[in-house]
Amino acid sequence: MTIPFNINRMKDTELHYPQRFANMQQKDFGLIFWNEGNKASMESNHAVITDHIGIESSIRSVESFYKAKGINPCIFSSLTPGEFEKIRSILPNHGFELEVKNYEYFLHDHESSLKPVENLDIHRIRALDIDIMETIALEYGGDWTIKVVERHLLHPSFHLLGGFYDGELASLASISIFAGYSRVADVFTREKFRGKGFAGAMIHYLVNYHSSISPNHLYLFSDHPETNRIFLKGGFTPLKRDFQAWVAIKKI
Repeated sequence: MTIPFNINRMKDTELHYPQRFANMQQKDFGLIFWNEGNKASMESNHAVITDHIGIESSIRSVESFYKAKGINPCIFSSLTPGEFEKIRSILPNHGFELEVKNYEYFLHDHESSLKPVENLDIHRIRALDIDIMETIALEYGGDWTIKVVERHLLHPSFHLLGGFYDGELASLASISIFAGYSRVADVFTREKFRGKGFAGAMIHYLVNYHSSISPNHLYLFSDHPETNRIFLKGGFTPLKRDFQAWVAIKKI
C-alpha cells in the first residue's frame, strides 16, 4: 500500500537531494554540502540553516567553512514557513546577495494526457559520452553540470533518460529515487529540437518509466513558468507552498 503523500517528507527529500553528488555533513544549525572537485556548482556547495536560533553565529560558521575551502559561501532556503522574514535583512548585513526564487513544486497524481513522439527514441543513459558532454557543456549549464551528472551516475537509483532523434541527443530528463519519494529534474530540450513536442514526450515517458520501477510519490520543481503547462498535461498538480524559496551567495 502506498504511503500517503506528506509535503514535509517531500521537503526533507528535497533538502537532502544534493548528497547524491556532494559531501554532506549534519551541523548543529542544519546541513552543509561541499564538493571541492566542483567549486562552481552552488547545488554542490551550499548550507541549509534549519535552526534559526542564533542565526548570526550560524552564518559566520557557514562563511568560515567555505572560505577555508576556497568556495563562495552559499545558503539555500530550508523550505520552512516564515524563514524568509527572519533572514531577509540579516544575510545582506553579512555581505550575502539574496535572490528570491519563484519555484513551483508539482506532484504527479493523475493520468498524463501527453503522447509519445514518433522517431524520438528514449532510453536510460548509464555513462556520458563525448557528444552528451559537449551538449551539456554548451547548452545546459556548463562544465559544472557535467561533474554533477557524472557523480550522480554512480548511484544506481539515479536514472538519466535521453531522447534521441535520428541518433542525435535531443532531450534529457532524470529521476532520482529516494525512500518513498522520487524527484524529476533536468527536463531539457536542445534549442534546435524545440517546438516538436519532445519535452512532452519525455515527461510522458518518464512518468510511465517511473511507475514501472517504483511505487514512490513522484514530484518535481519548476523554475520556468512557460513549461508548467507541460507538467500539468503530464499528470502533475501544483502543490500549495507555505514557504519562500531563495538563494544567498557571498563572493570571496
